[in-house]
Amino acid sequence: MQPRVLIVCDRAAERDTIRVLVGTMGCQWVLASGIEEALALVSRERTSAALLELPGTISDPVKLDQGLREFLVRFPGRVMVLTDESPTPMISELISKYSIPFVQRDRLAADLWPRLESMVYPQPGIRRITKVARLLLDTFLEPLPAGIRGSQSGTRQLVYETESLTADMAFERSPDSTRTALLGQIMRNEPKIPVNGVPVVLKSRKGPLGLKMTNEVGEFYFEFQNERSVNLEIEVSPNDWVLLISPPLDPFGGREEETLSEFRPGDTSTIYASKPQGKRGR
Repeated sequence: MQPRVLIVCDRAAERDTIRVLVGTMGCQWVLASGIEEALALVSRERTSAALLELPGTISDPVKLDQGLREFLVRFPGRVMVLTDESPTPMISELISKYSIPFVQRDRLAADLWPRLESMVYPQPGIRRITKVARLLLDTFLEPLPAGIRGSQSGTRQLVYETESLTADMAFERSPDSTRTALLGQIMRNEPKIPVNGVPVVLKSRKGPLGLKMTNEVGEFYFEFQNERSVNLEIEVSPNDWVLLISPPLDPFGGREEETLSEFRPGDTSTIYASKPQGKRGR
């Protein structure tokens, strides 16, 4: 049975970010706009952990304290608080009083995943099963087909495919730079399905590096500190995720098989073929 996380947050943008990150962990989620609604939900539905946004303006401190204590009793060691970078004195006092773990709004993509993981997956190694995309093209390993120009210095193109989509990505890194830029585009194999607003999560071995939503033409962009390898998870439909595993991003770094074995949730194969035709917008 999948773990279920209760999300108590009334800000739509942050609520959607949390929902996507929780989904990448293989968890179900249930939403509530406030503590009273959340307490009513947990009395009816089995829940593994709770992420609470405490209100910035507190009209009844005693009632808030009581509601928070009830959560801590129902979910011992499995409650986390969402805070601003500089929480109010009242919020800081509650966090300190009950020793509640917290995550800042501006660090959701970096901090939520590893902190919530220990709550919903107390046994290490438990993961949801993800479909793995096939690697069709790597310009650092295979010559481009006749008629297609080679990639620019410092740019590596990877093309992946599943039964539902094709993903075209370009990694750019200057020789003396400590950062990598990633420009990607997803293309649906079924033209009638829209490509905008698709969640894309970038991960390293330590956890998520960022979350982006595709634009109207299916593009997304990340910039991150250099990693030997990364992987991306794309939500092709609700609770249906595709995993894209990168080869070693250092052209002189180790074997590709080592990278695949670290991320692979199931058996898959790597296939090299020609680049799909068509231009990609920027």
